[in-house]
Amino acid sequence: MTELCLETVLQAEILPSLPAVAVKVLSLDPELAADDLARVIALDAALSARILKTANSPLYAPVLPVGNIKRAIIRIGNRQVRTLSLAFSLVPLENARLDFTPFWRHSLTTAVAARRLLRRINPQMVEEGFTAGLLADIGAILLAGAQADRYVEVLKRRGTTGEGLDAAERAVFGFDHTALGLAAARCWRFPEGLLAVIEHHRDPRGWMGAGEVSLLVRAVHLAGVLADFFQGDCPECCREGFIAVAGAIPALQGLDFDGFAHEVEEETREISEWMGIHLPPGRSLAELLEEANRRLVAISSECEEVIEWIYRTQVDLIRRPEP
Repeated sequence: MTELCLETVLQAEILPSLPAVAVKVLSLDPELAADDLARVIALDAALSARILKTANSPLYAPVLPVGNIKRAIIRIGNRQVRTLSLAFSLVPLENARLDFTPFWRHSLTTAVAARRLLRRINPQMVEEGFTAGLLADIGAILLAGAQADRYVEVLKRRGTTGEGLDAAERAVFGFDHTALGLAAARCWRFPEGLLAVIEHHRDPRGWMGAGEVSLLVRAVHLAGVLADFFQGDCPECCREGFIAVAGAIPALQGLDFDGFAHEVEEETREISEWMGIHLPPGRSLAELLEEANRRLVAISSECEEVIEWIYRTQVDLIRRPEP
């Protein structure tokens, strides 16, 4: 299989496909006045409608409805509007050869979970958490959209070899979606926090920074573990992994996994509706928890049998008379 050049995908397949207004919004100064940003967004009727819908959505729990773009930007925040403009531009991405539902289900779940986690860890970062979670794996959506036929090979390879998504992508393309997402984010002039999340959210140990960016990376990592619980092949691993990581964060100690997962599941489906992403029913939380518990019981039983066998072997050796 011939490897594909990352720059070829980045320049020839992805950037030109974005609406001009979204590209313009992303290139603007993050600290631009709401008036100036509103004038640019108003040039795209569809994007304007989605920004207004977002500002009036349950995500922001508005007391009074927002009726103009400027007030919507003030409510959401300049930085969030910039990156959400990209997300909204990519939502309609469709291809008859590839189902994008799993990508968006995972991204939305990660976004909602990150927002809820940061509400406990650092309430001032909740909106950054949602945006970072939504765009953490943006490279996968970009790569699948740009190379749908070959991405089918990635998914088939995962099914037959059992290897991770990144490894399967590297085998087919020569690079993975993390590398593509990071390169695209740099072209789109994303802030440092989003760059760090895209590059390190799968393994936050690689991020050597501190402060708010470190919190953002860790929160999105944990949110991604929860998203894997809903969609992965090993729900019990994800459940135990989430509990272990959350237990090491003071603000999350005592967090009830089952209750938290239920809240995230409900909010994800609600938000998917106003974002225009239609998520078909998947396995319910109750089914996933039942499967996780069943597997954990099986693992525990196997461990007990092994321990008992070792014990009996040692006893037999002790009791065996010397020759």
